[in-house]
Amino acid sequence: MAERIYVALDLETTGLDSSRDAIIEIGAVRFHGDTVLDRFATFVHPQRPIPLRVQQITAITDRDVADAPTIDAIAPELLAFVDGNVHAVVAHNAPFDLGFLQRAGIHFHHPALDTHELSSIVLPGMSSYSLGELCRQLKITLPNAHRALDDAEAAARLFMYIQGVLARLPRPILRTLIDCAGDSLWGPLLLMRDALALSTVDSVWPGTHLAQSAEESAEEIALPAPVAGHVTAVPRATVDRAFAADGPLAQLMGDGYEVRLGQVEMAQTVLQALNLGGHHIIEAGTGTGKSMAYLLPAALWALANGQRVVIATDTITLQEQLIEQEIPRLAAMTGATVQAALLKGRSHYLCLRRLRAWISGRSLSQLELRLLTRILIWLPHTRTGDLSELSIYDNQERALWQSICSDSQSCTEERCGSPTSAGNDALSWLQPPGMAPDFYWTARRRAQNAHLLVINHALLLADLQNKGRVLPEYNHLIVDEAHRLEHAATEQFTFRIESKRLELHLRRLPLNEETLALLADQPQRLRLAQQITQQAQRISTSLRSFVASLIRIVKRHGGEEEQTGQEISVDLDLLRPQPRWSQVEIEWDNISTALRRLTRLLAELVGQLESARWWQADVQAQILADFQRSYAYLAEIDQQLELLIMGTANQRRDTISWLELNAEGKVLTFCLAPVHISEVLESGLFRSRRAVILTGATLRTDEGFDFIQERLGFLHAQTRTVESPFDYRSNVLLYLPSDMPAPDRGGYQSAVERAIVETARAADGRTLVLFTSHAHLRATADAVRSPLDQAGVTVLEHGSSGRGQLLREFRSGRKAVLLGTGTFWEGIDLPGEMLSCLLIVRLPFAVPTDPLVKARSQAYDNPFNDYTLPDAVLRFRQGFGRLIRRADDRGLVVLLDSRIWQRPYGSAFVDALPPCTVRHAPLMNLSENVGQWLNNRPWSLPDGYDGRPKIFS
Repeated sequence: MAERIYVALDLETTGLDSSRDAIIEIGAVRFHGDTVLDRFATFVHPQRPIPLRVQQITAITDRDVADAPTIDAIAPELLAFVDGNVHAVVAHNAPFDLGFLQRAGIHFHHPALDTHELSSIVLPGMSSYSLGELCRQLKITLPNAHRALDDAEAAARLFMYIQGVLARLPRPILRTLIDCAGDSLWGPLLLMRDALALSTVDSVWPGTHLAQSAEESAEEIALPAPVAGHVTAVPRATVDRAFAADGPLAQLMGDGYEVRLGQVEMAQTVLQALNLGGHHIIEAGTGTGKSMAYLLPAALWALANGQRVVIATDTITLQEQLIEQEIPRLAAMTGATVQAALLKGRSHYLCLRRLRAWISGRSLSQLELRLLTRILIWLPHTRTGDLSELSIYDNQERALWQSICSDSQSCTEERCGSPTSAGNDALSWLQPPGMAPDFYWTARRRAQNAHLLVINHALLLADLQNKGRVLPEYNHLIVDEAHRLEHAATEQFTFRIESKRLELHLRRLPLNEETLALLADQPQRLRLAQQITQQAQRISTSLRSFVASLIRIVKRHGGEEEQTGQEISVDLDLLRPQPRWSQVEIEWDNISTALRRLTRLLAELVGQLESARWWQADVQAQILADFQRSYAYLAEIDQQLELLIMGTANQRRDTISWLELNAEGKVLTFCLAPVHISEVLESGLFRSRRAVILTGATLRTDEGFDFIQERLGFLHAQTRTVESPFDYRSNVLLYLPSDMPAPDRGGYQSAVERAIVETARAADGRTLVLFTSHAHLRATADAVRSPLDQAGVTVLEHGSSGRGQLLREFRSGRKAVLLGTGTFWEGIDLPGEMLSCLLIVRLPFAVPTDPLVKARSQAYDNPFNDYTLPDAVLRFRQGFGRLIRRADDRGLVVLLDSRIWQRPYGSAFVDALPPCTVRHAPLMNLSENVGQWLNNRPWSLPDGYDGRPKIFS
């Protein structure tokens, strides 16, 4: 086969929008095989200034492009470089580069191959799919990132690497992909056909993979049975020895190890709870070593007693840290075989039986082919079958995943939980010998045999909601990041349905050709199916009219939010008294009647298909499961919307219902939530467990643990605080600008902007600014961007790109200020000199008009003091905790909300912080103080100063 010729190209531009921005540099590389044939590079005059952020990233200045040709002058030479001999154009994020060129009138008329798309498919598990990160991980030379020619050559080398990976794929995988494509024009198929001609690998499942899986299974079975009625107590001295200065952890960590008394204290408390039984709340400050403080006693106790300890966290990051770092370190410390497992919701796991049914006998769309390619390339190498390994962020691909993931309706243990014969057809290779087709059941068995079972809050609460049918039985529970438990519980027990999603489900109920063919010789069932289709279409029409009426009502109540393009939330208790609401109830009654008829038809069809044993064959079983899901889904929709729209006052006493309209004013969401979840948690999660430990870094308000205990129903727990070992007094300056206007007064916004600019200039970037409102953040970003550009500081704005991308840019070392809200208040780690200054723009009070906040506030005699204030204090402590992440971190926290020193409740916020050095001075002194503190110049402090502000005026 003759070597094909490709051209890889890259552009540098003044921005990301091809309708507004312009090209400033073009680089292209012509190559075949692994040989570069020719190069093309030129600056381009953009006919506008180059923004500072682009100059910093590319090192291209206005002077560099001043004498460069325009894009029109360059076009003929570039088109000649990409001539008729070229097989395809290659680019990293090809739609971006080709979009700019097409906007400039340059069309190559060649297929486009995107190395970003290809690498995300062919190279699963990479930490990032940016060109720079891929080159770093694959050891591809990239001398000057963000320069067009170097990036183009790097894209060419990456493309060569991808071709090599494809050529090494087993032939059955390549044949399956090509067969499923039919006559598709999807670009990567060209590479797969070439790869099939080169591949010599016929075996899909490597022997080592299967041997390791069998070895794991043997180890899992070895867990001793739980000891009934007797507890083997682990001696306290065991924990002391583990953390001693000459103990196993010290030997593992090396010379830098120091005994942390707080860590030992916490570990002893956890051990006591497991030995004796009991319920505890432990706040462990940053730097305590909290994870090991609960993992070590949990593992020792579980090993001694042959029982399971469940560990629930809120974030995936912490789950992965426990499984991949902390528990292996724990095993190395103890020398014991600590069996640990990570279990997720079953929709995270691939079912090979459902995958086979999904691709059998049909040609796939480009979207389906892209997902299938990801899966088949990843499949021989995964041990977990977990979606998170695939790095799928596309919502359409995630929706397709629902067709092939483990499913509670059809993936029973009998059907999918044991190795089965896959036959000898073209897809028989999909079933690995000796392994169950559904990865969920493999994960479930690991969970059943694990000493330490790591899950997230959502799965813990799903088990509670499903009365213990989700998790293996357990009696000992540790909940980390416990400040998030109420939110997670509220989300778990909240009914939320988008109108568009319901309409889409109804539109998909009409039968496809495959189902019609299977029912063709069964007139009664075919007639039922046709009635279902007709009924669904009628409901869909009525629903669109009903939703349009509700949207008009919500907009009338939106007021200012509607005019500013913000999301609107309206409590239904505000709408029900209106005369128009009676018409809403009439319209809903008609839809509900039709929905109940539809669910009866679905139930009748499901019963007949079950009687006909459709569950025995894969294709029929898939269709049956779809009908079963539709029945369950629509029955719940009818029940919940009936309560939401028509519910009596008694029914509504314990729930709150509201409507949400998105910022574009097109998508309506129906919401129904429990007002309180404490009783559910207390009776269902805590009371029946022998030992429960809730822990986290921020669980107290100035009143101690009362607030979180009351919110979670954990009233009888023993409480303990383990202080952070960090020296906040020496390392944190808390700056309170004495002349800062109140947030509702004139001059406040200009003072906020001035504080951000002054701080970022004095700190050379390295500044995080936390907001409580997206609108406020956007307005401030627009105001500070120009002065900070002039100072050489880049503004990174929450919403301009994804959270992960913004954090990567901030960590890159360039001078930057990051403006964030929402998720930036917690769960981000920027240690050392990455972050030196933290600005909190406003105290993080919950929005009082939020329906759920409003409903929960009504349960208190003094809603502000008993609910709003302590809730805000916990959020505030989370935000404060972003600054100091390591013992040697040093920086400033600047509070720009003068209520903290002007209102009586302000002391609740400062008193909840660790003792810092506090400076109460005018805003004009901020820049000087930033420089002095970060340069570590000595401060003159009064004798006996304890780090807390003494004077508020």
